[in-house]
Formats: sequence, structure tokens, C-alpha cells
Amino acid sequence: NSKTWFAIGRRLRLNNNVVAQSELRIMRSSLLLLFPILRIYGVTAFSPANQMNIRSPSTQLFASEDNVQLDRRSFAKKSIASITTVTSASVALITNSQSALADDEGVIIDPSVDFPKITNKVYLDVKFGKYKTKRMVIGLFGDIMPKATENFLTLCSNGDVSYAGTTFYRVISDMTIQGGAIGSSSGKSSASAILQPDNYSIKHTKAGLVSAVRNKDGSIDSRFFIQTNDDAGWADDRYAAFGIVLEEEGTAGMDLVKKISKVDVKAPQNNPKDPVMIVGCGVLEV
Repeated sequence: NSKTWFAIGRRLRLNNNVVAQSELRIMRSSLLLLFPILRIYGVTAFSPANQMNIRSPSTQLFASEDNVQLDRRSFAKKSIASITTVTSASVALITNSQSALADDEGVIIDPSVDFPKITNKVYLDVKFGKYKTKRMVIGLFGDIMPKATENFLTLCSNGDVSYAGTTFYRVISDMTIQGGAIGSSSGKSSASAILQPDNYSIKHTKAGLVSAVRNKDGSIDSRFFIQTNDDAGWADDRYAAFGIVLEEEGTAGMDLVKKISKVDVKAPQNNPKDPVMIVGCGVLEV
């Protein structure tokens, strides 16, 4: 309908504006970095303060026969230093483009198309029902979601406050499994740090994405949910995704998530009838 197409058009215009603004910032930074080279070539000789000096830039640079070789060496060193500075800055801008764009309001990161960089890995050891303890490994998007990542890492580090001993307290079949409510079996609260989400840039377009549960005031804590299907558009712009369940050798991956999503639950809160326990957790090397 017309409202849907209007919303899509508005989002596209917003994204184009954000990208254009980012490109302008990159161009401006590059010009500022190129300024030392322009000074070497003598461009400043044409400033109002130097208009009375009638010598050309080349005449000023090589003022006497005795200093020609020295000036050429100096010119070369300054040129190389300036070019090196510009090159390094350009590489840094390209490398950090995804992280920088995520800070701009309205930017969309679709992990099904442009998968975010995994900066950290953690694991949760899960035990329930007739199954033996299985390991779930989660990759975290620290460049895009630094605060949420740091919070999750801390809670997986087996400190005084950690995920060990907590449960997956709510299961909505073919939708999500929810866990990590420290100090609460019902999942209504958590005895952990409270913080504001970094952003809502990552869209929920891939099964296994891990997102922070949202409090009424928009803050987040230790609680999280894992989506079981690729399409979870209902969570976009409301819940902050910060990681994803990984398929690694020797771990259960999404197979474990799917099994948890099929456990018997109790109405009305969809709490598992038999506890789904997180019996251990920790941090892994990337």
C-alpha cells in the first residue's frame, strides 16, 4: 500500500543522506591531510601575506646552487611523510567504515548480506532434559556494539555475577528462546548492571542472532534472546542485536537452539516445564 512504499522511500532517502554525509567527512579529512603536500609545493606563496614576494615557488624552493640537493632531499622526505600519512588515514577510514556508519542514526546493517565482524567469542554450556551438556558458542560484534559486547563478556567470565546457574526462562516456539536473568527464575528482572543499548543498526534477518531484552525504559541488562528463524522483523528498531550463535566443530550450534525451542512450556509465560540450565560459561580466543 501507499504507506508502506512511503516508509520504504523515506528509509532509502535517510540511508542515502547518511552515506553522503559520511563521504563528505572522508573527503574533508583527506583534503586536510593533503594540505602539508600543498605547502611543500609552495601554494602558500600565493596567500595575501606573500603577494609582495614576486619569486616563483620553484625559485623559492631552490634559491641557490649550493642548496639544490639538500632542498630536493628535504622535499622528497616531506612528500613521502605526507603521502604515508594520507595512505594510513585512508586505510583506517575504510577499515572502520562499518563501525563509523553504525554510529549514524538510520544506518542499516543486514547480517544476511553484510555480516558484521566477530571481535570476541564466548560459550554457554547448557543442560536440560535427557540431553547431555551441550556447548553453545556465541560470536560478538564488538566494533558495532561495544557496550553490549563488554557487558556480555563480563557476564561470561565466571566472576561474582555470571550466567553460570541461570536458565533459559522463556521459550516461544519457532520464534525465540530467552535467558540470562541473573537472580530471577521468572525472567522479570536481573541482578546485573543496567546500560543503554549502543544502537539498533543490526537488523534481525538471520537465525541465531543474539539480542538484548529491553526494559520498559529502553535500557538493557543481562537478559538476552536468540531468534530461531531468519525473519524476525518484529525486533527491528526495538531490540539491539549484538552477537550470533556460531556453528563450530565440537559445538551444538543452532541444533541446540532448535531443541530448546521445542521443549514443553507452562502457560501463560511460556516457562519451560523442566529447567533449561546454563551450567557453565566462559570466554574463548577469536
